[in-house]
Amino acid sequence: MHPVVEEAAILFANGQDEAALATLEGAADAGTLGAEAEQVWAMRFDLYQLLGRREAFEKHALEYSMKYEKSPPTWVEPARPTLGPALTTGGTAFVAFVGNLGENADKTVKQLEKIVAANPVARVEFGKLQNVDILGAEMLLKAMKAARKAKCELVMSGAEKLAELLKSRIEVGKREEETLWLLLLELYQHMAQQDPFEEWAVNYAITFEVSPPSWENRPPPKQPKPVAAPEAASAEPDGFPLTGEMYSAGSDAFRQLIDFATGREQVLIDCSTLKRMDFVSAGLFLNTLTNLQITGCSVTIRNPNRLLYALFGVLGINQVAHVEQRKF
Repeated sequence: MHPVVEEAAILFANGQDEAALATLEGAADAGTLGAEAEQVWAMRFDLYQLLGRREAFEKHALEYSMKYEKSPPTWVEPARPTLGPALTTGGTAFVAFVGNLGENADKTVKQLEKIVAANPVARVEFGKLQNVDILGAEMLLKAMKAARKAKCELVMSGAEKLAELLKSRIEVGKREEETLWLLLLELYQHMAQQDPFEEWAVNYAITFEVSPPSWENRPPPKQPKPVAAPEAASAEPDGFPLTGEMYSAGSDAFRQLIDFATGREQVLIDCSTLKRMDFVSAGLFLNTLTNLQITGCSVTIRNPNRLLYALFGVLGINQVAHVEQRKF
């Protein structure tokens, strides 16, 4: 794999879109790629498409056709995204916090903030958290307050575990870790649990010698419901669809993939509406596909965009599944 292809794929997976685009544009414009030029140009066009940059796409499509005397790709108007499938597949509008909620959770919190700003509902997984520190709590508190202000509903899994982690770090009468207190109260607001909210609001008021925070009436939150098979529409009638942007593992989708593959000798995974998969998710995807291969299940991955196709090559996903590159 050409270093430019690998670098751009990794940058895009990490959410560094502009850096990925600059890498592809610089390499394509330099004209020294040789046999890899086709792939780099294809990734460049896909990234323009993913970023919604039609003017740049069409300008360079003309340049491509003149330079290589080939028909350029055509711009495809993106379909309006739907929220429902995302909540059942762990794709768009889904984030998962794992391990320690600390400074290293910055990327996940930023993704949650993006989702909150663009969607009426966001799904959040807290079940794999092991610890919480002040920096992480401060970032999450800000994001959850933004969600409440934007009237974005947080459909949370594992919220009780986060609540227990927070309560283990605070003590009534001990004026420390105020951010953890505030995050606990904010969490109970989003969980629509008024009784524990009021109990801990009084404890907070006693500890910090202030008036207790007020309860905000909210409708009961939706509960995440695991499903045995994906509900998302697939371009492949018999395929398992992965959709949207998958961050911080997207484990629900891969559990559903395992259920979908049970009893099948061949499985088709449709990536035609999958925009991005970060490294954590791609690593879990590799493990899932490896386990399916061990059980004798043959997997074909169809229609990933070219940045995903390159990422799958970087991680070796193409060694455990047949990956069909999207036509130019």
